[in-house]
Amino acid sequence: MKQPLDPSISVDRTITRIGPLGRREVVDVLLREERYELVCNGAAVAEMHCMPSLLRELAVGRLRTLGLLHEISALQSLDIDEKNCVIEASVAACSAPAAKTSGDVRLAPAQVHALQQAFNERCDLFRSTGAAHSCALATPDSLLLFCEDIARHNALDKVIGAMLLQGLAPDGKILIFSGRLASDMLSKVVACGVKLLIAPGAPSLTSVKMAEAHGITLLGFVRRDNINVYTCPQRIC
Repeated sequence: MKQPLDPSISVDRTITRIGPLGRREVVDVLLREERYELVCNGAAVAEMHCMPSLLRELAVGRLRTLGLLHEISALQSLDIDEKNCVIEASVAACSAPAAKTSGDVRLAPAQVHALQQAFNERCDLFRSTGAAHSCALATPDSLLLFCEDIARHNALDKVIGAMLLQGLAPDGKILIFSGRLASDMLSKVVACGVKLLIAPGAPSLTSVKMAEAHGITLLGFVRRDNINVYTCPQRIC
């Protein structure tokens, strides 16, 4: 039996629905959206419109993808003011770490489909509301992290933040998205270091070029009987 949604992220609302059964009043589920200001070392660096959940992970991930936090040890403090919707971080200055070159990932087509199926089974919030994006971090055998938000950027930042907070390296990992592979998402992936992406949608030309330049494998239109490999096909064997 499906569990009711957390009232901290959703609210029931009566709406008018018009369909084959005519016009009727029904209860729909709407996701909550809050505007949070992210402040780093005293300066406002981002305005985040997000679900009020996993805010620590979201803030850490956003700092990483903005290039303001390269390793979790540089995070000196992170304070969340939920009343005023402000997240304040203090980050020590440090050099960006050298990119790792070991622990590359390889997948068989059957593993791609198994991961996509496991991911789809976790997307209950989308099935309940139609308003959520999902993102997951995985190994070739299973999902490690799963995050959701009303914005796909936020879902990805939450996963990246959780990676940092849990000390998970990008080596040998896979990211799975619920939507298309656009360049703004690819730039975040470049920042976090994962080299293989799975999505049911299509990439843009710019994202394909970006993936090629950074040695990232893009898998799009992943369906039960299809996988489109846009870049670096040697990882799918």
